[in-house]
Amino acid sequence: MKKILTLIVVLTSFSLVLYAKKDINAWKSEQKLETQYEVFKENLNFWSGNYFLSGNQLDAFFGAMTDTISGLEKQLAQSENKINQQKQELTGKQQLIDETQRKLDESIKLQNSFTVLGMNINKSVYSTVMYLLILGVLVVAGFVYLLFKKSHKVTQQTRKEYEELKTEYEEHKKTALDRYTKINMELHKTRLELQKK
Repeated sequence: MKKILTLIVVLTSFSLVLYAKKDINAWKSEQKLETQYEVFKENLNFWSGNYFLSGNQLDAFFGAMTDTISGLEKQLAQSENKINQQKQELTGKQQLIDETQRKLDESIKLQNSFTVLGMNINKSVYSTVMYLLILGVLVVAGFVYLLFKKSHKVTQQTRKEYEELKTEYEEHKKTALDRYTKINMELHKTRLELQKK
């Protein structure tokens, strides 16, 4: 009977130990801070009926912890507000920079161009077109000069041939006139002689 009594006592104390054993990590599975605190407080180890910390100490610690968290949340909200404000300022400044860049690009474009016949033309394009135009005019002038030179040469040769032909014609005319005059004189002489007879 002693054995049975001893067995019952051992089993009872073992079941009490198992029942009294608390899960000290149960608070980690809770979502809210208040619930975590309550579960932590319930599963706190105790010795001789006393907690290692008293309930008031734990409540004071929890209050301090919630106050710290509230302060940190306020700081976080202020920091977020400041970040949002800085983002807005940054967006405004970026828009100002974009507008200034657009004006600068437009100013550079206007500075690098000028108006010809109502159109804005880039200076480098205008210079290139002018150089090509001048080169084209020089090529045309050279071609016209060569044509003129060739034509002038032909004209001089023709004039020389004309002068030679004119001189030859004048000589021929003079010779023909002299011959005609001689023939007429001889004919007249011959008539006179014939009339005398």
